[in-house]
Amino acid sequence: MKLIIAITFALLASAFGQDIILRSGQSGQFPNFPYCLCKPTGAYRLDSTVTFKGNSTYCFKVRVSIPANCSDYCCKQADLKKLEINVKPTCNVAGVVLTATLNGAPASINPNFELAPQGPLNSTIVKITQLGLNLSNADGAEICLTLGTNRGGKGCTTLEDLCVPPAGAPPGVCSAALFSSNTDCCPSSVVNPPPPPPPPAPCFTCINISLNAVNSPVPFSFYPALCKQYADSVVANFTQAAAAAGAIITVPFNLTTCNDDLVSICGAFASEADSQLLAGVAEDLAAQFLDLVTGRFGTCPPYLDGHNVIVSITGDADSRTCLDAIKSLSCSRANVSFPKCICDTKPGATPYAALPFYTTQPGRLKTTTQYCFKFTSIPTVDGACENATIFSKVEFWGNEALRRNIRGFAIKPNGATNYTIISASWGAKGDETVKATPLNWSIDQATGSEICMDIDTSIALDDFCLGPFTNGCYLTIFDPTRKCCPMFAIVDRP
Repeated sequence: MKLIIAITFALLASAFGQDIILRSGQSGQFPNFPYCLCKPTGAYRLDSTVTFKGNSTYCFKVRVSIPANCSDYCCKQADLKKLEINVKPTCNVAGVVLTATLNGAPASINPNFELAPQGPLNSTIVKITQLGLNLSNADGAEICLTLGTNRGGKGCTTLEDLCVPPAGAPPGVCSAALFSSNTDCCPSSVVNPPPPPPPPAPCFTCINISLNAVNSPVPFSFYPALCKQYADSVVANFTQAAAAAGAIITVPFNLTTCNDDLVSICGAFASEADSQLLAGVAEDLAAQFLDLVTGRFGTCPPYLDGHNVIVSITGDADSRTCLDAIKSLSCSRANVSFPKCICDTKPGATPYAALPFYTTQPGRLKTTTQYCFKFTSIPTVDGACENATIFSKVEFWGNEALRRNIRGFAIKPNGATNYTIISASWGAKGDETVKATPLNWSIDQATGSEICMDIDTSIALDDFCLGPFTNGCYLTIFDPTRKCCPMFAIVDRP
């Protein structure tokens, strides 16, 4: 009895299923794509990979490729009327409009979704018909299908959503068939989705700090320790800004160039889009890095007098704009009330100059430190002092209230083996001037010479030397006429 009941239910279920298929208009006669009786070989095939043209448009390239040893109608005479693609029934949504082109021109008839009449329940195809191709014009023909949604946003817009992949194939792989007008020939192709786009190219970017000496008798040069100091600060602040903006850096920023007049710190963002996340703060960063170079004393340091300082943030030299910002400053000498006489203080007026940084060494006494100033020769500018070749004396802008705290000068002209000690000589009361005199050196003696102030350790150099620069000293180099006195501000090395 149970067996009879089971058989009865099975027959009813089968009959019910057949009824659904019949009412759907699908016979289920052919369970596999292309869901009809036709010859699967022929003269036409599709390239194995689809081309993506953007805007949900996918293009299929037709090839005329007659199989070896095939001489029947499908290989030698058949035309190419339509393209059918095996698709998911869920894409067949009311109101969806598909469009197609053949070799760039609109297709004669818009493509449409259809239930496969001889296929199983819900088997669905997209059909592009009235192609009008044949053996003479089909090779290289391009059929493009543009997917879309209805007004409600429903529909399939990618091959991954659209196609029913062959067994074992990943999403996006499509089964397609090319039919002749009599539908006897349906050579099939398996076409793969377009390869994923390459990852965005990294955006190589550099922060450049450059110098242009426009009016400096002693051009300043970057040196390795200073390059590293600048680079460490730039890297820390730039990396922090990138992290705050969510910009991904794939090549860490590092010091790449350290020349006399150029420091470059370079790295790379993951993409142009990442670099542009810093676009809103790039000018501020450039200004910050400019201040790193020029703002040591709240103004240009004296060793940059006569220089233009430029900070630029630049990206690739191609069509992309990774990042672009620039800030610059022209540095000029500060006006000070020194020396206390009328003379030509212009650097380069005479063939002598002081190097921009002093050094220190132990003093003559355990209670003193020597601050040493070095001198060189330079080309002169045209003027009344250009032939002033005697290095007569050096005067310093000093705090005369601390005159007892200087223990004299240790001097060493070029060629001398040892230092010579001379007393400090002060100018008239109120002049705030201490002198290393007499010297009367020739150019050979002055070039490479050294003058060291011997100062009590109970005071700082900043207390003894006057002027706007912290731990800096102003000095003038006089010729015997006292009409020529190029002035220099000397500071400690940054």
